[in-house]
Amino acid sequence: MGGWMSWADWILLATIPWVGAMSKKSKTQRATPKKKTKSTQARARAKVTRRASRPARRVTRAQAAPTRGRTVTVSVVTSPPPQPSVAVPPIQPARPIGRAILIAPENEKWVDSVHPTFRWLSVGGATRYEIIWGEDPTLTMHHTLHSIATEATVPLESPLQPGKTYYWRVRGGNEVGWSPWSEVHSFRVLEEIP
Repeated sequence: MGGWMSWADWILLATIPWVGAMSKKSKTQRATPKKKTKSTQARARAKVTRRASRPARRVTRAQAAPTRGRTVTVSVVTSPPPQPSVAVPPIQPARPIGRAILIAPENEKWVDSVHPTFRWLSVGGATRYEIIWGEDPTLTMHHTLHSIATEATVPLESPLQPGKTYYWRVRGGNEVGWSPWSEVHSFRVLEEIP
């Protein structure tokens, strides 16, 4: 062999600088970032646009922590303010609207007492009653008796005259107003009270 190199040695020597240059080139390529092409930039813009169009959502503390190389958008979702409470006015009672139905003394009948008891069917919502009676069928001239109880029975304290015909009617009321008057009934006191 002497001082001469073989054909294989020459090939080996010729390829070593080329391999070294290739390895250096690959290291440099890794160290420098790639230039963004137009299509890469367009994709990045589209990604930002999609993020901006998404609705805001709740973000936990772990999600809100900044990360390297990324921008994190934190949006705070607040609940709507409480609605003011509306005061409900108390329900006002209505005036009684029904008419009392007279029971006793029965219409056009005789009574055997100068102190008869007036009875009627009660009126819904009534807390008091007004009873009027008199000798006039139109009851323009009459006597009035007020009952502040809800009972539909009132005894007559002042005596009536024997042999006379009397007319009477009733209406119910409360703190708001009065119901319509009942029908007018008549009765006659016996001339001779037993």
